[in-house]
Amino acid sequence: MTDNVSAARRWRQQWGYVGRRGVVVLFDGEVQSWVNKLRNPENWQPGCVAVDENGKIWTTVAGTASTGALMWLPNEPIPD
Repeated sequence: MTDNVSAARRWRQQWGYVGRRGVVVLFDGEVQSWVNKLRNPENWQPGCVAVDENGKIWTTVAGTASTGALMWLPNEPIPD
């Protein structure tokens, strides 16, 4: 997953998205897009990874490539 964080950071720097918050979405290690808010998992296929500016990561799970994912699941435990 650190490769995804590095790729997202490089993409932000290259395209001027540092400081704009939001998340960079990747699939198979390739940047697909930037979105200002993590939402609409049904627009992404399962296995997409979203990385925010702090390096927090979410992954789309369940669903299919044609119907989209069911939800974004955080890769780290949610604090109490």
